[in-house]
Amino acid sequence: MNRQQQLDQFSLAVHRRALAAVRREPALREQARQTLARWRQQSGATRSDVLWDEWDQLLVGEVGVLESAALVESEHGQLMRSVSPLGCLVPQSERMALLKQAREQAALQ
Repeated sequence: MNRQQQLDQFSLAVHRRALAAVRREPALREQARQTLARWRQQSGATRSDVLWDEWDQLLVGEVGVLESAALVESEHGQLMRSVSPLGCLVPQSERMALLKQAREQAALQ
């Protein structure tokens, strides 16, 4: 497994964890939208704006659609995860454990 594949597996794991939290506590979607708003305010116009617009729409829609978009294993899915506000819903300690797990899996392959 190359480094990019390792990072994508890590990102998928983080997004699975974040979506599980959203299913338990739907109000977390608003927290993710606030993160997007803060990013936009801090960065001004960026090339990520189109993707952030897509995230904003997904976060106000059905959870199943959000989940499908966040977990799709495609080039667009990877791109979306790279600018996703959902990772902020997973505590740092959990993200570090997931990263360690991804590294261990990569070492086995």
